[in-house]
Amino acid sequence: MTVAVAQDRLVDRLRQLSRDELLAMYAAAADVTEAVTSLAAAGKNPVTEVLGGADVVEEWAHFPPGDVIDTATQSQYYYHAHAAEERVANEHGHFHTFVRPQKLDPTLTPVVLSGNANADEPASWVMHLVGISTDAAGHLIRLFTTNRWVTDEAWYDDDDVIGMVDYFDMTVDTPSTALNRWVTGIIGMFHPQIADLIRSRDEAVARHRAAHPDRDVLEDRALQVTSEIPIDYLAQVRAIEAALESLPKS
Repeated sequence: MTVAVAQDRLVDRLRQLSRDELLAMYAAAADVTEAVTSLAAAGKNPVTEVLGGADVVEEWAHFPPGDVIDTATQSQYYYHAHAAEERVANEHGHFHTFVRPQKLDPTLTPVVLSGNANADEPASWVMHLVGISTDAAGHLIRLFTTNRWVTDEAWYDDDDVIGMVDYFDMTVDTPSTALNRWVTGIIGMFHPQIADLIRSRDEAVARHRAAHPDRDVLEDRALQVTSEIPIDYLAQVRAIEAALESLPKS
């Protein structure tokens, strides 16, 4: 598939959205640009910023230690790197993003609780939204979703997870405002792709369950990444602009 065809398909996907949705994505992209510019002015990028000057990046370790948690918005993320043989081409590591759904909508019911979750403490349950892969310079590579065991999350169905994506908003200033604006902006500017990935996640789980009825699919180490797509910042911005241009003039 050529880049031109891929871009046409992306524009077609975004044309399904309303003007307000497209403008929100465009504003999120502007936040990403401003955040990267701010970091670059200090000689940093999203990866160096989240690593906090660490000399050694231990595989699987969370950066920053203890994760970044915004108790006002119930949003959370961390960065880590897998063993080299488990990374996609050019990947240094990835950001895992979460919300705490019971603090946002206590009426939601998880399909499965995490192994470490206390059923009597729903405020502590986490819902994984999407992973954001980057190279060492912080350039975007892909978005992906994972099986339940990967992040030890409380597992909700796709409609509930998609409904929570808009709640992700890092408003704290640690490790830095610029980095948190960058992570939040990526979620916002790629919102439709993230929704598609979450639906594909549940479809992949259903297929795996049907193929292996004797296994606990959500704990099956044979199923790790449940959906993924390559992403490109400039291609997304161009597609948003093209979709906006195609809307009827008001």
